[in-house]
Amino acid sequence: MEAGNMRITLEKSILVCNSASIDNDEINLVADLNSWFVSRVSSIDELTKRIESEHFDVLIVGLSESPDRTLNALTDIIRIRPETIRIVVSGHLSPVLAARVAEVAHSSLQEGCGEIEISQAVEQALKTSAMINKKEIREVIGRVKRLPSLPDVYQELNQALINGNSSAKEIAGIIQRDAVMSAKVLQLVNSAFFGLERHIYRLNEAVTILGVRQIRDLALSHHLFEAFPQDGSWSSFSFAQIQTRSLTVARFAQNICRAVKADRHIQGLAFLAGLLHDFGMIVLASNDPEKYRTVMEKAAELKQPLYALEKLDLGVSHAEAGAYLLGLWNLPPKVVEAVLFHHFPNSCPSNEFQPLTAVHIADSLLPPVGTVIDCRVTSQISIKYLERLGLKGELNYWEMMAGEYRDRMDGV
Repeated sequence: MEAGNMRITLEKSILVCNSASIDNDEINLVADLNSWFVSRVSSIDELTKRIESEHFDVLIVGLSESPDRTLNALTDIIRIRPETIRIVVSGHLSPVLAARVAEVAHSSLQEGCGEIEISQAVEQALKTSAMINKKEIREVIGRVKRLPSLPDVYQELNQALINGNSSAKEIAGIIQRDAVMSAKVLQLVNSAFFGLERHIYRLNEAVTILGVRQIRDLALSHHLFEAFPQDGSWSSFSFAQIQTRSLTVARFAQNICRAVKADRHIQGLAFLAGLLHDFGMIVLASNDPEKYRTVMEKAAELKQPLYALEKLDLGVSHAEAGAYLLGLWNLPPKVVEAVLFHHFPNSCPSNEFQPLTAVHIADSLLPPVGTVIDCRVTSQISIKYLERLGLKGELNYWEMMAGEYRDRMDGV
């Protein structure tokens, strides 16, 4: 069966759980047409046992029964089997549950979805996973000498988000255990990018104003960029300016989401993806400065975008490198997808507005970081992608919005 522009032909194993939310006839039809092997379990306990003892390519989970317990189980499964594609099927979700689903699932489908929706969701996730986990990418990242791990602060803030009952003071207390990070977060909160009416001196105020999710993501971004400090071996562009511009992209992408009335969890994912969309550039430049400088020079000489020459000469683009690392750290799949496709969004099969859409637009409309070597390091707006999503008519408005963010960049 055709789904989108591709046909899945590889045999895949699927585990279905809580099938009361799922049309089993549709699953059977999709499986038969695509040569997928299907197993079923009826409880979360059985699901966990099967995942621990067997490999499954795809997990399709209904959320109608015990949603909190189901999502907790999915969080554990990510640690056990991070490579497994996770599809959630549910009815109407509260904003809190929708946000939690977005953190753990590659795709979320409505109850009563048909074979096309199921097949497309699985196909898109498998395609993205295959692109990220190429041998060439693993080899390049494997040569990176100092890969950071996620900070304990991030893990604790994640847990606080899941619990949903921690006070601003308790959240601030988690961050303040790292004095350097807490100072940096306050510095970012008080920067021109957030446009707050008064200076914020206390972290609990920052948490109250921006929310736990944004504070968590700012802390994560600071930690990852700090793991790759710029030294004398690199002078072709400023790492600090890359990080500052990424914050601008994040804020702009978040407001693009608001402009199209996207859900708050989509806004949050776009913000995080914007913060980290060019992180792979820092990783590649740090890993082999001489070779990366040569790639930039070649891109300038041929008047080609940097990411195209990265792929040609290094075997991996900074978007692929960044996405691979974010996937390695089990960040939300939609964030990984946005980082991977932000230069060529039309390669993503989804026809829906998503974090990728906002990050691509923001990255394309904002001025690039200055480089010693005159090469293009940002995206070029994909009109074809906007037309496919029916959004081309919004471009003039987004260009006007971009002017405000350019002014903020000039003022920093």
